Amino acid sequence: MARIDIENASVSYYLRKRGGASGLKGGSVGAQIIVGKRYLEIAALRNISLSLKDGDRVGLVGINGSGKSTLLKLCAGAVAAQSGRVSVEGTVSPQFALGSGLRPELTGRQNAELKCLYMRVPQSMVSRYVEEVKELSGLGGYFELPMQSYSAGMRSRLVMSLLRLVRGEILIMDEWINVADPSLNATVGGLQSKLIERSKILILASHSRRVLDDWVNEIMWIDKGEIRDFGPIGDVYPKYQKWLTERNERK
Repeated sequence: MARIDIENASVSYYLRKRGGASGLKGGSVGAQIIVGKRYLEIAALRNISLSLKDGDRVGLVGINGSGKSTLLKLCAGAVAAQSGRVSVEGTVSPQFALGSGLRPELTGRQNAELKCLYMRVPQSMVSRYVEEVKELSGLGGYFELPMQSYSAGMRSRLVMSLLRLVRGEILIMDEWINVADPSLNATVGGLQSKLIERSKILILASHSRRVLDDWVNEIMWIDKGEIRDFGPIGDVYPKYQKWLTERNERK
């Protein structure tokens, strides 16, 4: 059984204040900026409460800087709440960090092996998984060369192929992964679909109504670090779209 329970959680980032603090009022995007004596507090999330269980498929919507990514990181254990309570039961797979930790001086194979260890692939399965990553990437002999010799497209191929290593009951996705190389797009899309179908809980941030319709049944609208609305897509998304349209007209 997988569960996520968040009660009145707040997350802030702190920056040392330099020079004057004039002009630091919050704008139309981003979290509230609180000016202290020595530090600036970026109030990324404010009093968030959320309870998810097996079978829940939740999408996050909101403009850039609204707090979506911070909420995903809170659920994944990548950031801590300064106040409130966060309880997560089950294995979490944060998909937004696939490319993190890759080292350019190591070969594709060595990076895949390290990623296996990081993602807790059983030692007996590492060799098989690495070969699957190699085949999926289509890098051929380049898989045995240092990643610093790769083009941007080749590096993207390796990163996307690491999707094969993702395991877990709680799947956390920050935006939908689009692959520049059409020859890899269908394969990666198929892996995404299998991961989502296998997961017990899905939390997905996306700006695409199509993606949300395909994979989630409820959406949470976040604005300036607070939950503005939460419910079925058909109820919440039209309100969000209307608000977006009116906001753009006021600019």
